Amino acid sequence: MTREEAMERFGFDPEEIGNRPRGWWIVERIEEEESDAGAQIGDLCVKTRDGEDLDDEALKKPNYRGVAWDTFDPTYVYYYFAPLADSGHLAP
Repeated sequence: MTREEAMERFGFDPEEIGNRPRGWWIVERIEEEESDAGAQIGDLCVKTRDGEDLDDEALKKPNYRGVAWDTFDPTYVYYYFAPLADSGHLAP
């Protein structure tokens, strides 16, 4: 998925989520961290180096599902978002 496709599907630029973004991808399988955050297959995951300093704007997104911290290095934070159609909103 391209950045532009992600912007259309999720309603925002994934590269502008988090205070210190490190990358993003679409969830293909559910592991412990995804499960703890309430993520589902097809969701957007944005990896950041936010630690305890979460991005308040990300948490306010209408399709925000949850957040998880890396178990090995808790300075890494993973934000999860549902596609807009799945959260009851229409894509822009």
